[in-house]
Amino acid sequence: MTARAQVFDHLALGIGAGTDGISLELAAPLGSHVDVRAGYGMGVGLIGYTVKDLAIPEHPAARESRDVNVPLKINLGMSDARLLFNIYPSANKGFHFTVGAFLGSPCFVRGTLTDMPSDYDTTGFEEDGYLVRARDGKLVTELRASGLGGPGFAVKPYAGIGFGRAVSQDGRVSFCFDLGAMYQGKPGLWADGESLTGRIEKVQLSQDEIGEAVEDYGKYAAFWPTLSFRLFVKLF
Repeated sequence: MTARAQVFDHLALGIGAGTDGISLELAAPLGSHVDVRAGYGMGVGLIGYTVKDLAIPEHPAARESRDVNVPLKINLGMSDARLLFNIYPSANKGFHFTVGAFLGSPCFVRGTLTDMPSDYDTTGFEEDGYLVRARDGKLVTELRASGLGGPGFAVKPYAGIGFGRAVSQDGRVSFCFDLGAMYQGKPGLWADGESLTGRIEKVQLSQDEIGEAVEDYGKYAAFWPTLSFRLFVKLF
């Protein structure tokens, strides 16, 4: 590819890893100053971290009961497609701006509360007509944010900067570094709830329940920082 690159005259396959998960992408030039990238990424099980002093009421039906500390293990939980555009101010340099969006599941962090008091297994607590309970002392939760989308499908705009070309100009292999942020909006805490008929649905926990315990953590995630590295191989 030269400075007179044509639209879609090359195609590259890339793999990446970072705070946006592990990704697989296809990239193609839109002339000399723009590459388009489309792909899919997921982060299930990556970057485990444990918060050891999360305080919750000992009895879910008695909010005034004494607080007990339970561990919260946190893992990345995103799963999304992405459509991104690398914009190169210079036709022959690797520095670029990136704009686009991540599209897919609103979940971006999964957390497991362990060593829960026994009342959370037996009586649990009600949320929007659903009964939320722990299983064997564990309650699996999700931090969700939809960006500009809705509860079931997230649209998260992204902007960033980076260095490297998604489609190499003078070789088959290229390496890219990117730093940016996606807009998620205010996140909420969700968990599985069971209806009277036994139907299981994801329900958002109010601040009166365990959601209050993670409010201080979730409020910092309106903009999700992304730091990623990608290796692209030009297919033709």
